[in-house]
Amino acid sequence: MPIRKLPDTLANQIAAGEVIERPSSVLKELTENALDAGATMLRVDLTDSGLTKLAVTDNGSGIPQAELALALQRHATSKIATTEDLFNIHTFGFRGEALPSIASVSRFTLTSRPAGQPEAWSISGEGGLKPAAHPPGTRVEVADLFYATPARRKFLKSPRAERTATEGVIKNLALAHPHLTLTVVEDGTETWHIPAAQGNFLSALHPRLANVVGEDFARAALPVNASRSLDESRITNNESRLEGYISPAQLHAGTAQKQFLFVNGRPIKDRSLQAALKNAYGDALPAGRHPFAVLFLTVPADQVDVNVHPAKSEVRFRDANGLYGLIYAAIRQTLAQHRAPGVLAQAPGGMMGQAWNKPGTPITHPGPPATFSASFDLQTPPQKLWKGEAPTNHESPITNHESPNSHPLGSAVGQIAATYIVAETPEGALILVDQHAAHERLVYEGLKSQFTAGHITAQQLLIPAIVTLSPAQVQTLLAHAAELQTFGLEVESYSPTAVAVTAMPQLIGGANPAPLIQDLVEDLQSLTARTTLSQKLEHVLATIACHHSIRAHRRLSLAEQNALLRQMEATPNSLTCNHGRPTVVSLTLPELEKLFARR
Repeated sequence: MPIRKLPDTLANQIAAGEVIERPSSVLKELTENALDAGATMLRVDLTDSGLTKLAVTDNGSGIPQAELALALQRHATSKIATTEDLFNIHTFGFRGEALPSIASVSRFTLTSRPAGQPEAWSISGEGGLKPAAHPPGTRVEVADLFYATPARRKFLKSPRAERTATEGVIKNLALAHPHLTLTVVEDGTETWHIPAAQGNFLSALHPRLANVVGEDFARAALPVNASRSLDESRITNNESRLEGYISPAQLHAGTAQKQFLFVNGRPIKDRSLQAALKNAYGDALPAGRHPFAVLFLTVPADQVDVNVHPAKSEVRFRDANGLYGLIYAAIRQTLAQHRAPGVLAQAPGGMMGQAWNKPGTPITHPGPPATFSASFDLQTPPQKLWKGEAPTNHESPITNHESPNSHPLGSAVGQIAATYIVAETPEGALILVDQHAAHERLVYEGLKSQFTAGHITAQQLLIPAIVTLSPAQVQTLLAHAAELQTFGLEVESYSPTAVAVTAMPQLIGGANPAPLIQDLVEDLQSLTARTTLSQKLEHVLATIACHHSIRAHRRLSLAEQNALLRQMEATPNSLTCNHGRPTVVSLTLPELEKLFARR
């Protein structure tokens, strides 16, 4: 076939295949145009999830009558003029493809009136201007999407799936533009109406978290606000900022669907930035779980390329590593400020709720108590503190009960099943602590602290402990002997089916190393080539800590129980164990009163 120029209609339909995939794509393009026009109010009307009809009405600057026909021509735009503009994009749309692409595959009508124009004018996809009645602003109606390309229509999903997709666009709008009044009408029923919020961005955003992400997240959300300079050798205007909200480690989901990430106001999906978010939580999250987040990354316009994908859902950064570091460090710092149980707020979900921190409440990590009647020193091996089962505690709860007014986790009043510590807070809340999970975190943090300081102190064994393994396990362990030595654990070859343990971390004492070695070698065999050094560190230290913590069904005196609570208050991350499970649950006084019909 000879080379020929495609007809405009066919070219627009091809472009529509790249830009317009489904009703939600149309909605995204039209709402972005409205925002670029300075709209402060948006109304979205949907019929059959946008499959039958979709309309967007705004109060933006509008399109003059003389430019309406031009707006439906391909690559006609008011947002860029030169090549340099492509590398300094400050608008959501700029390609000039959306309107002609949509018009080519639907029954399309555009009505607009600039503030200074005496009347509105309308144009359809077939062309032809006519006067219309409309207030200042613009309305775009899209009916029978893909009627002109029936093959494309066959690939659309069910109305329910399309509704989920359009709802995703609406959620992004509500979060990214808290100063925008947003109304959504679906099949004649108003389903969303969110008035414009007041105040600065973070304070205006917070009320919308409940609407979009859920009340649990809104109640527990931790504010993030950080900035940093990127690679100064390559960047002139080099400050980038991260702000938004993240969930505490105790609130998580099985998927990443409740993570909303925006770059310069655009919703994007970026695996590297999502990895920075999840990795910042580290061992505070259970395996396979994901945090909640609504995060806004502001990057100098010349440091991000938004012209990577026709739908603008992907971007490319000049300093991706710097932005990864910004997100990782900011979230780690935010979690560190809120992980210690310095403030416990009412937990969502009543009795089964976990311990939460009030959003925005600054938390200080209180140090150990000035005077205390019992020692609970991590340097003392657990088997020496509790050698055998203790005699049942018959101490008077009155004479041994601390005043709860001085400690966020309150004062211990006893144990349940010799496993859970029961305490009362200053506000009269009931606190339950899993003693094994809590002490496991304390030992783990102590080991991490020593490792970070340079080296975990080892304690030489007078008589090496011989541990029997399979030949493959022996080889695995010896291959990692140098790394294990940095953890205070020294192993040597003894025979093809055994190793000799000559030193153990001083922090955990001289317990029988055989169970620890068995678990460690299984962990090491499960690691892959993609396992990072930090992940390997977490595996090893978590295994060591788990084997040398107070066990369940261990009777503790009130003094020992209180000592554990005080160290939890002074230790970051102590609201979860090393595996991300909660160490503390709470029941507030109002909840108790409701249970007994006092409220």
